[in-house]
Amino acid sequence: MTRALVLGGGGPVGIGWESGLAVGLASRGVDIAASEAIYGTSAGSFVGAQLALGLDIAEAVARLTETRGVVLPSNDASAPMADRMQALMTAITETALSDAPPEEGRQAIGRLSLQAEVPSEEEFLGVFAVLEGLEFPERFGCTAVDTATGEFVLWRTGSDADLWHAVASSCAVPCVYPPVTIGGRRYMDGGMRSALNADVAVGHDRVLAVSCTLLALPEDMSNPLFDALMGGLADEMATLKSSGSVVEVIEPNQEFLEISGWGTALMDISKAADAYAAGISQGVEESERIASIWNR
Repeated sequence: MTRALVLGGGGPVGIGWESGLAVGLASRGVDIAASEAIYGTSAGSFVGAQLALGLDIAEAVARLTETRGVVLPSNDASAPMADRMQALMTAITETALSDAPPEEGRQAIGRLSLQAEVPSEEEFLGVFAVLEGLEFPERFGCTAVDTATGEFVLWRTGSDADLWHAVASSCAVPCVYPPVTIGGRRYMDGGMRSALNADVAVGHDRVLAVSCTLLALPEDMSNPLFDALMGGLADEMATLKSSGSVVEVIEPNQEFLEISGWGTALMDISKAADAYAAGISQGVEESERIASIWNR
């Protein structure tokens, strides 16, 4: 019986929350770091790599909060930043609503990522320096997207990317951070395909998916754009379940939703420490439910 942990994207705030969840769950005997496979997208790739390596997750969050000179917060109201983010959201929306092949939409997003004025690739890689020189754990994989072709990539041990560059590429949010060069090509955030990419865990008996955003709106709310953006996640879950996997999901609770501005402030690094504390509390609260599938 194999277990897979899937950690989704959510910027620096998501890194704090997912890290706290792991600590809170472990404090109640649910060690998600011990899973046979760990898959990460964006924020989840940074957290997942450290869990797979057995690194001190609390120390990593503390280091992250010291990188404000490189990591740009989402509440940067300057006109250039606002314009870039608006262009990105427009491209993501058009891709979600289009009937064209998804790779075409991701190519458009890739062009935006290459044109944006962002920190240098060297500066960005410095955020992930804790991973420099470390071997790729065999049980870890992280996602990225080729900016030129829109092709989805799952970096694993033996692939073209070392761990340091693979994780950085998975976190390279277009228009905020620079694409990362691997094998002469440029790669951006794997979240441009899906915020979770949960279907990469097909083949595992039990899957725990951690999402930094709600997967569905409350029953009394309706938003066609939200449905279009998140519809792929429902398909991923269906794919997992139809393959025979038992799937459990952790979504944000009210405390984390308020810290993250219901998803609008996930890039604001100043909120990462509060998100970490919220994650610990939610991990404790979720421990009994998650233990029912994880510890059996």
